[in-house]
Amino acid sequence: MKSYIISTIAVSAFSVLVATQNTTYQRGLSDHFIKFLDINKNYYPYNFNRTYYFGGSFGGKENDSTPINRVPVVFVHGAGDRIYGDDPSNNGFRYTIEYFLDHGYTKSELYGSMWAFADLPPKQYNLVSDTEYIIAIRRFIEAVLDYTGAPQVDVISHSMGVPLSRAAIKGGVYPMQNIGDIQMKPINVKIRTFIGIAGLNHGVYYCQFSFIRYLFLGCNDKNGFYPGNIVNGKVVNQSEFVHNLNEDKTKEADNAYALISLHDYQIFFNGEYMSGFPTMDAGFVFTNPNYTHLGLRDLTADFQYKLLNTNSSDDASLSEQVDLMVTKIYSNSQHDTVSEQRSLLLQ
Repeated sequence: MKSYIISTIAVSAFSVLVATQNTTYQRGLSDHFIKFLDINKNYYPYNFNRTYYFGGSFGGKENDSTPINRVPVVFVHGAGDRIYGDDPSNNGFRYTIEYFLDHGYTKSELYGSMWAFADLPPKQYNLVSDTEYIIAIRRFIEAVLDYTGAPQVDVISHSMGVPLSRAAIKGGVYPMQNIGDIQMKPINVKIRTFIGIAGLNHGVYYCQFSFIRYLFLGCNDKNGFYPGNIVNGKVVNQSEFVHNLNEDKTKEADNAYALISLHDYQIFFNGEYMSGFPTMDAGFVFTNPNYTHLGLRDLTADFQYKLLNTNSSDDASLSEQVDLMVTKIYSNSQHDTVSEQRSLLLQ
């Protein structure tokens, strides 16, 4: 695993871009995609066209001849959010979708569907890693693969959507109420690039506090996001879902990345970046205060675009992705810190 620190120096310019972006793109799924879902018994029950929320879904071709020239992208939102909202509390991936559309992507190449409800705090803190959510995310990824005919898709996820989409991709055994355990095989070979933004990959930091843990269902130690407690330098009693997910060494995609902020509401737990994950190829740590839990998603659309559209397999190609100073702080799949650190001046 590689981790990089990014000290951003061009926030204001992109903030202006965000403020002036086109907000008239048609939300929802295209009629063509809806028809495909309606006639396919594998996808019809999931009601992926989330019309009960403005911006609850996005994507689809206009007709059979609509071209798909890029690897399709599937967006997985965070807790209580939408795919393509219209206000700060539920924007979802609005700015990324609009940036991508302004830079060559089409609606036939960008997809998303809400996996839960657009609830504002505190209701969203009761969301857990419900197996139904994991299955819904997985089935939507499979629907996009089937619909587009693409051999692979890219996945960009945020917050709680990061561990849920990792679970959907990795597969595994998950309990289903009134049914029992269900087993899903990995579909990671179908994912070209996975980007997890401000992910809850090691749980939720504030869930360690007892008064919060017992107040919100989402902090439970079964299918919630309890980060555990530290005993003799080791994390114990971590949520079963979080623990099992990170113990599974199935890589999420050909290329797997984490975007991390030092101004997120959670940063470290027992020396680990809470938004990093064991199987990532690289983690990018943003230090500018504008990159909050939501800002990290909204202000990195250009960075997300470059990660998907450049060869990111080595340090040399990274130098072509961003106009920033990057420092490699460690590089090892077992998280072992290396003593040698070097700076890369990116052109």
